Amino acid sequence: MDLLTHTLLTRQLIGRRPSFILAGLGPDLPFYLTYPALVIAQGKLRQALGTGDWPEPPAWVKTLHHAFHSLPVALAGAGLIWLVSRRWPGRCLAAWLLHILVDLPTHSRRAWGPKFLWPLSDYVVAGVSWVELLLHLWRFGLTRHQGWGCFCFRGDKNRGVRLARR
Repeated sequence: MDLLTHTLLTRQLIGRRPSFILAGLGPDLPFYLTYPALVIAQGKLRQALGTGDWPEPPAWVKTLHHAFHSLPVALAGAGLIWLVSRRWPGRCLAAWLLHILVDLPTHSRRAWGPKFLWPLSDYVVAGVSWVELLLHLWRFGLTRHQGWGCFCFRGDKNRGVRLARR
């Protein structure tokens, strides 16, 4: 999912405090804070924007991505916060976990599928890319709209198109 969707979901389901929003975006922050800078430093931004063919990120960027999308790592981080501050980060943890759970069915294995059990397992859910899902929903809506038009309107040679009687 994109940052805007994660922000809106976190605001709606967890809360509006900046710490909740930041925690809801947390799993994606390593990627967004490192990968664009690397592409710019390599001088490949113009080519990537023009062709849509983005360079392969370094292995450490992918490892950070998997670590930040990991349920065991998130729980260990919450435990560490509790040990240090004696306060359980309930809603921040909930925002972080919501992000991971939303990403599971909306990322395909091909493109950054979250390894949500990393480092215990490399298992990845065979989800559907959210971009592909939006395209399918758009096509379904368009097809449904056209089908509705066929059922509700009928053509008449002499009088043009009019609303069909039920």
